[in-house]
Amino acid sequence: MATWNVSVLTSASSDTEPSLLVNFGTAKYIFNASEGLGRSWLQSHHSFRRLKGLFLTGAGTQRCGGIAGLLMLCADASVPAMDIVGPYGLMHYLATMRGYTYRSMMTVKAVEAPTTPAHESLNSPPPVFQDENITVHSIPLYPSAETVPAGDPSERPLKRKRSLSPPTSSKRTSPPPVGDSVVESTSPVPAAIYERAKRSDFSPSSLTGSDAQEWRKLMLQEMFPLEAPPEQDISLSKKEKREARQAIVQTASAPMSSRARSPVANDKKHARLPRLEMGPEGLPTLGYLLVGPTVRGKFDAKRAEELGIPRGPIRGRLIKGETITFEVDDGQGGKLQRTVRPEDCVGPSESPQSIIILDVPTSAYIPSLMASFADSPFFSQYRSKEETARRQHPVYAVYHMCSTDVLEDERYKSFMNGFSDETYHIVSSREHTPNRISFTRSALVQAKLNQLDADMFPIPQYELAPQRDLASITGLPTRTILSRRYLLLGLRPLNAPGYDSLAKEDAFNALAESKSLPELSASVNEKFAAVKARVAERIGRRSPASQPGDDVVVTPLGTGSAIPTLLRNVSGTLIQILGYGSILLDCGEGTWGQLARSFGDDPARSTGVWEVLRNLKCIYLSHMHGDHHMGLSKILTMRAQMNPPPTEPLYVVGLRHHLMYLLERQELEDQGLADLNGIVMVLSDALNWRFARSYGRNQIEDEPFMNQERSRENAQAMCHALGLKSFTTVDVAHRTRCYGVVIRHRDGWGIAFSGDTMPTDNLVKAGRDVTLLIHESSMSPEEEELAREKAHSTSAQAIDVGRRMRAQKILLTHFSARYPGMPPRQGETSGGPLIGLAFDYSRIRLGDMWKLNTYLPAIQHAFDDLGEEEPMEIDLTKLQ
Repeated sequence: MATWNVSVLTSASSDTEPSLLVNFGTAKYIFNASEGLGRSWLQSHHSFRRLKGLFLTGAGTQRCGGIAGLLMLCADASVPAMDIVGPYGLMHYLATMRGYTYRSMMTVKAVEAPTTPAHESLNSPPPVFQDENITVHSIPLYPSAETVPAGDPSERPLKRKRSLSPPTSSKRTSPPPVGDSVVESTSPVPAAIYERAKRSDFSPSSLTGSDAQEWRKLMLQEMFPLEAPPEQDISLSKKEKREARQAIVQTASAPMSSRARSPVANDKKHARLPRLEMGPEGLPTLGYLLVGPTVRGKFDAKRAEELGIPRGPIRGRLIKGETITFEVDDGQGGKLQRTVRPEDCVGPSESPQSIIILDVPTSAYIPSLMASFADSPFFSQYRSKEETARRQHPVYAVYHMCSTDVLEDERYKSFMNGFSDETYHIVSSREHTPNRISFTRSALVQAKLNQLDADMFPIPQYELAPQRDLASITGLPTRTILSRRYLLLGLRPLNAPGYDSLAKEDAFNALAESKSLPELSASVNEKFAAVKARVAERIGRRSPASQPGDDVVVTPLGTGSAIPTLLRNVSGTLIQILGYGSILLDCGEGTWGQLARSFGDDPARSTGVWEVLRNLKCIYLSHMHGDHHMGLSKILTMRAQMNPPPTEPLYVVGLRHHLMYLLERQELEDQGLADLNGIVMVLSDALNWRFARSYGRNQIEDEPFMNQERSRENAQAMCHALGLKSFTTVDVAHRTRCYGVVIRHRDGWGIAFSGDTMPTDNLVKAGRDVTLLIHESSMSPEEEELAREKAHSTSAQAIDVGRRMRAQKILLTHFSARYPGMPPRQGETSGGPLIGLAFDYSRIRLGDMWKLNTYLPAIQHAFDDLGEEEPMEIDLTKLQ
């Protein structure tokens, strides 16, 4: 029986955007992949093994920000192949990830949907995806009016009207019409592209039209080079399929020297992508019509016997829908042929149930949407109140991702009411959705530590009530409900919307509703009371004199390593300098959400995270591994839409690949590169503590940020804005080009940040006598060999670096998922630097770091008592 359902995997909140999970027993499909999707998936307990397809309604950070993280999680969980479908611009978005997304054991097939609006297509639209479970048709939606100036997209403002309300998808220009063709990434790349790439004067940015698209396809193949698995060949036996699959995997996992090298040289691969060609209408969003499987009627065995149908394969053909002919006894010793049609002994098939998923960012998209259903004979079948249409093309639910102005538009209400009265309308609107905590396990632990020190361990910000009640909008269909996380809709068998079992595990939001904190055991309460008494006693006898840097506040936003876990997001640390502004050291995927949860997402955009964003003066990116920078685009797109706009620029300090990536992403969505007081690029190589490190002769692009003298000038302006005496990068020992950084302030304090590294004397020398060392501590002291293999440090090694550096304080962070609860650390120290452990959402004033050091034994006891040391490591083999 083909049972299937649809659940809301993530909702509109501070740290997630709406996404849906379509779940069959044999396969799973995801619609939209915003930041935090991979972490949400891990929290959901779903297996990666049967994940087959990813469908995107937009080609930008809001809908695609979690793709890279999800794909790498899937590859590490041995998912062999993934289909991705999205609008024009998807191939460009995926190609921008080539500098940090690579998995040799996976193949990715990307499909860009046709750009011709549905109402302009005379033919029945071909599906953009089809397998044994679902058939998916795309519905491109364009905004009406407005055009974007011509020219280099990276230099265009690409602004939409600034608004005080939370942001929606930015409007963009559309591609030149390409008709009803589907652009796939798996078709062979023309040999001419390879030949042109071999020329010394070849530049990918010079490619246009179909050649440019072929180059993007080639980049995707470079990122996921595994050949397509052989399971599609139904003539192979199970053993042959298995052997063929093993041969491909062995080839992909072999050393590069023993297999064919890429025909594309690295300098060409990492050169700037071809410009994204766009027309006057704007990049479309995509709606989707998803049609489930047709379920055959029941076979009437009694009727089959009456018709004399022999048992065996011939009955199987009849059940499959074939008309059969066979011989029967004519009653007189002879034979006669009898023809039986399926309907003679097989009941009528069930009409396949369907759902519609719509992404309507603003009311400007409504005319295009209405025309798609009113003027298209194909789609109009699915929006009808007629009984015949309802039986033949039932739409059980329409999922609406839209803003308030869309929901309150009378045209949109009319569109919604044009469906059958039995259709559910599930609305995802940020203004109408309570901003509940998404990553509840992390928040629950923070709420427990909050009872130790409410200032150092603030509870993540949330709202139990929406800004506006959905019921206040009149004229919506009767079956309109709010999209909420864990909302589950059964398509076969049909079940009304309800909540799956995961909703019962949401202990944090249950406590929030009761306005209570989690209970602590008697022993934990006793430990907490004792350590708080020690702190109070020390405060009572402390001198009121302060040291330089005491007012600097460090907020760890992500303290995990390569992948997020239930308790930790990936790398990100905010440094707030009173009276000057802030510096963000690395920003992995989900950093924006961590900021919003830490400081509050005030819709008025004047306080909380918006004030923090306005005061952010520098984002420093240590290296190209995705867990250290995949949250950059989200932060920049949010900043670009602030109203009023920032009054000072934001300096992004990174490697060439980081800065090139910004230029390429700017072509899809505004990231403030062309704004007054927008983004200023600084090449981190130019700020090296010893000498400017260069790139290879063939790696230099004719881009302004490659001018090292200009980078140093920009860095001086940044230092002036932040009150810094110096900002120097330090080459550290990792498996890729990676820099730590040493920040020294005019007031006399300094901070050193390690990035990812093995112990290195470079950092010791460059960071001598700093106030604080923030050092990665991926492994426990007894795992030096493993740390060396992965080019990371143990906690003992990190502390040793701090001691040799003569740092006053050491904050350990970047903990492996091998340590799900209390991070690994060395024992108590005496006479050396103060040692603290970083926890997501903690807020550490440097002058109060001694408190964190004092709290550590009590925190350890709390973790032990609370059972947080039970295995929470992300064991991908168990998720397969």
